[in-house]
Amino acid sequence: MNNIILYINTTSEEKVALALGKTGKLIAKKEFKAKYRQSERLLPAIDLLLKKAKVKLQDLAGIAVVRGPGPFTATRIGVTVANALSYALNIKIAGLRADEFNTVEAMIAMGWKKLKKEKAGKIVEPVYDREPNITIKN
Repeated sequence: MNNIILYINTTSEEKVALALGKTGKLIAKKEFKAKYRQSERLLPAIDLLLKKAKVKLQDLAGIAVVRGPGPFTATRIGVTVANALSYALNIKIAGLRADEFNTVEAMIAMGWKKLKKEKAGKIVEPVYDREPNITIKN
């Protein structure tokens, strides 16, 4: 079994953090600014990270996604992409909380630990940093 895990963190309004890890160790990472553009930039960035690391989607054994707390749209985009990839590839997925780690390396270690306990077919639900609010301009 391949032990490569994709890590996704979109819980910041300003930036996105992606990483690839193998047996809990960092093998590649990418961070980029994506203020309000996560939906446009996330999938191309994942593709680029995989290509630079010479990893195919089919090589992934699991996905660890930061499920929050974070802004509604940014968090939802990351969790939705992670769930969709997990389902399409029939691989494990684990949700992490942003307050459980403070570095990419710690995120990888935590994700690896959680993924070992998971089974394929699960979904991750997002956690938002505040109650939903819709602003209507007159």
